Amino acid sequence: MSTENTYDVVIVGSGLGGLLSAVMLAKEGMKVCIIERDKQVGGCLQTFSEHKKVFDSCVHYIGGLGEGHTLWQIFKYAGIMDKLAIKSLDADGFDRIAFGDESTLYPQAIGNENFIEQLLPYFPNEKQSLQQYVKAIQQVGDHFPLYRLRNGDAGEKSAVSGWPLDTKLQDLVPNPLLRQVLTGNSLLYAGVAERTPFYLHALVLESYMHSTHKVLPGSSQIAKFLWQQLQAHGGIIHRNTEIKTLREEEGNITYAETKDGERFYGKHFIANIHPAELLKMLDTSVIRPAYRNRINGLEQTTSSFMLNLVLKPHTVPHRNYNIYWNATQNVWDAVNYKSGTWPANYAAFFTEDADNRGYAESISILSYMHYDEVKQWVDTHNMQGDEHERGGGYEHFKAQRAEKLLHKLCERLPEISGNILAYSAATPLTYRDYTRTPEGSLYGILKDVNKPNETTIATRTRIPNLLLTGQNVNLHGVLGVSITAIVTCAELIGMDYLLGKIKV
Repeated sequence: MSTENTYDVVIVGSGLGGLLSAVMLAKEGMKVCIIERDKQVGGCLQTFSEHKKVFDSCVHYIGGLGEGHTLWQIFKYAGIMDKLAIKSLDADGFDRIAFGDESTLYPQAIGNENFIEQLLPYFPNEKQSLQQYVKAIQQVGDHFPLYRLRNGDAGEKSAVSGWPLDTKLQDLVPNPLLRQVLTGNSLLYAGVAERTPFYLHALVLESYMHSTHKVLPGSSQIAKFLWQQLQAHGGIIHRNTEIKTLREEEGNITYAETKDGERFYGKHFIANIHPAELLKMLDTSVIRPAYRNRINGLEQTTSSFMLNLVLKPHTVPHRNYNIYWNATQNVWDAVNYKSGTWPANYAAFFTEDADNRGYAESISILSYMHYDEVKQWVDTHNMQGDEHERGGGYEHFKAQRAEKLLHKLCERLPEISGNILAYSAATPLTYRDYTRTPEGSLYGILKDVNKPNETTIATRTRIPNLLLTGQNVNLHGVLGVSITAIVTCAELIGMDYLLGKIKV
């Protein structure tokens, strides 16, 4: 066995979970390597350029990067917080919620009291409801110990994890329009009213209520600085290297083998990929057929269509907030839109022109799109380093949908019309190929409050030296994935020990 390709920890996938896990373990003196299929590291943190402008592929803004928050503390421990260039979004309305043809933009604001105060002009009789709501958001966070960087037990979470989002909101907020405003940015977690747990909504929103930032010039900076930290602690990333097999012998994984036959040996292995993709790699009888069937049968969150616009300089005023538009005053309709009613929602993210302050240089527009809409091209694949054309029919489909989405945005922001220099579009197939998630799922496995055990994936597996991390374990999002990385690493170095290091 070659010592050159022998490590303490081998990590498959360089998404945020894999990068953070690698840095935390390398800081403890472990010999760590990450094996990444693509040229660019970072998974959902990847960025790309269009007309020399930087666009985020998935992560357009982040909650919890303000000093003192859990995510700030984790990134500080990882050695990147002081390196990131971040810009705060509007404290009086980082997200603005819109419905149909109405001109009103309802604000969601930073700070518990400010969150309430900014909504009161629109709902003057709902102060008590808003106070109850904010208190419930805080309560959920307090019942998830790791969100407060403390060690706890499952009993704490169970006290709040069984609340369905729709019924809990009805208890807290009788006003139906206010409920829709509070969930108007449910695209952040691809919510399904009767299935999404209230805790998922609460934990996501709480981080944004604490602080909301854009990373400049794009979210790939997080991956870049984590990679630098990994190298500083002796770790390495093998890019353009695709794992074909994880070989199990006598109950443990012994090596990861690439498509080209190269082997990476390790004492421990961490999979930072979708569990369904992991199962395709596992050469083992330890994983039971029942587990394989369960994972492969799980429903994924919906996918999306993304339109990225490069704007003519000095033409479109910059918005230091995001716009979430819903076609109706029932935000839950969007995820189950019917054929012919697309787009049923969108989120618009603005980037300011550094050379023309006060004006936007680009806008990204994200809308739900069902995987079935692109089913006729599912056998085509197109990714960096392995480019393939999907055909004229696919390009026509993209152009047609781009025009529809742009038309819908121009109804609210007419100044965009005639001021677009260039654009690009991405479909569920784009996300499938670049993030390696089944059906191009936005956030991986759909969390179902009615099936908590079936839709919750543990970091441990039946193979003792194989652990999981990433958005399909615990929770998605930058904060959720960062906390999951702590859970994963704690299996190797101890939870109390690790939390003690992070909180210093």
